[in-house]
Amino acid sequence: MDFESLNQILGALKIMERSPQQKQFQKLIESWEQVLGVMATHTQPLYIQRRVLYVATSSAALSQELSFKNPQILQKLNPLLPTPLDKIRFSTAQWHTNQLQSQSTQTKSNEWLDHPSMIPKSQKPPIVSSTDKNQNPQTTFQNWAKAVKIRSQALPLCPQCQCPTPPGEIKRWSVCAICAIKQS
Repeated sequence: MDFESLNQILGALKIMERSPQQKQFQKLIESWEQVLGVMATHTQPLYIQRRVLYVATSSAALSQELSFKNPQILQKLNPLLPTPLDKIRFSTAQWHTNQLQSQSTQTKSNEWLDHPSMIPKSQKPPIVSSTDKNQNPQTTFQNWAKAVKIRSQALPLCPQCQCPTPPGEIKRWSVCAICAIKQS
């Protein structure tokens, strides 16, 4: 059994060819703000099905206004896409669902960035990955251990156990998270 590093797997996923429909939707997302301008903030393209683009809008009035502008929007949008669209359907039906999902995703990622155990990007040295796909588990583990050791060299030491500790933990608890738990 061959073990591949996480970086190799992620690299392979990036290289994997997207389907034509995914490419079409990605290109649409990239050019959506350019085509709609200010109104783009009150809309969210959802998906393309049978050359029809479905878009969630923040209000029924906006849906109606954009429906009237459908030919003009298609005229601006189609030259930017690999396959032209026939129609755009605007609806408020999925606006709240999509907004709640994107807000909760942003909130969760922002909460993690503020967590005391998070190491700021400025203090993370780049991880050098091996390109050898036929590494055995021991070599993969050794490479990971080296990366962790390099990453932890720049961290301050916990005053109690002398382990490398993210600065946020020391600032918050005066010790690392493990020592803080032991004290409580």
